Amino acid sequence: MSDWHGSSGDFTIVLPTLNEGQNIIPMLNILSELYPSAHMLVVDDSSVDGTQEKVQAFAETSPNVSLVKRKPTDRGLTASIMDGIFLTSTPYFVVLDADFQHPPEEVGRIMEGVLDGNDLVIGVRKDKSGLQFARKVSSWSAHKMASAYLKARRQPWSRDNMSGFFGGKTDLCRRIIVEDELRFQRQGFKALFDLLKFAPKDTKIVEVEYDFGERKEGTSKLTSKVVISIMRQCGLGGKALAALTTFFLLTMLGRFVAALLLGLLSTLLFLGLTGEVWSNMIILPIVMSFLLAVGYVVIANEFWSERRRAVGITRGLQIVATSFSGYILNMGLFYIVATEMPSFQILPTFLGFGIAIGWDTIGSSIPND
Repeated sequence: MSDWHGSSGDFTIVLPTLNEGQNIIPMLNILSELYPSAHMLVVDDSSVDGTQEKVQAFAETSPNVSLVKRKPTDRGLTASIMDGIFLTSTPYFVVLDADFQHPPEEVGRIMEGVLDGNDLVIGVRKDKSGLQFARKVSSWSAHKMASAYLKARRQPWSRDNMSGFFGGKTDLCRRIIVEDELRFQRQGFKALFDLLKFAPKDTKIVEVEYDFGERKEGTSKLTSKVVISIMRQCGLGGKALAALTTFFLLTMLGRFVAALLLGLLSTLLFLGLTGEVWSNMIILPIVMSFLLAVGYVVIANEFWSERRRAVGITRGLQIVATSFSGYILNMGLFYIVATEMPSFQILPTFLGFGIAIGWDTIGSSIPND
């Protein structure tokens, strides 16, 4: 049970949802018990799993619960949070995920920080060691990128700029949204980052540490779109990085070009270090290099695809890394069998590699998530 003793009727708990039908009622029950006078605003992003119907049924016996149905044409977590803050009728608010990764018991501590006179109170995860490696790397990279951007602009920042668990003064945040709405990444996933980007430089911020929980039910919404969205939030440089990442890792042509560029650079480096030249092209090395490259790349990617089922950026990195490692291995093996030749036959190896990665990439079904 929370030790919250404040005036809970002075704040609204904003719950952005998307297909949280398995979690939303347990969450509303707990919040109603912990903060019986608080307003609860469920801002639903066009769920198709019955989330809206469950909230409506709950609201019939709980007058403090309201449902906002968002337009399917304006989907986005940031947009849901923006709408929730804008529609809040209390002086203060707290944004909370409905999947229990943000502990409802800590809402009271967030509110205590706001009532102490702070403009924003941000929940900071104590320990991220439980996250999967890929998610941990993505989280760390996104935070560092956001921090660098905020510091460069001398904006307020936090130890967890990517946090989705925060509270603040409604009037201040509503004013930021109204004045800078067109510059918000509405289809993005990190509303706090946008608020910090456009907040007054003297905004008072305090942090509250909490234990990051496990999702109770349903599936995570974390995809490559989140990372790309954060890049786009970091000004012109971030938008350029997002475009390059999208092309080189999320498109077939881009992955093909990335692998070929890696192969070309390594080829030039090798030739520069060994003094070898492009000469003495013969049939045997062409056939050998082609078969080695095709066999390695195709078999390796098929093996990883079936067992890892990676998608998006992870899948793109996997294809490029596997292909590049195949190129290096192929080059090494061919160098061993061709040492008696006057010049190292590097071009056939490179051509075989290029044909293989092109075929394998085009033949792969990779969703652009």
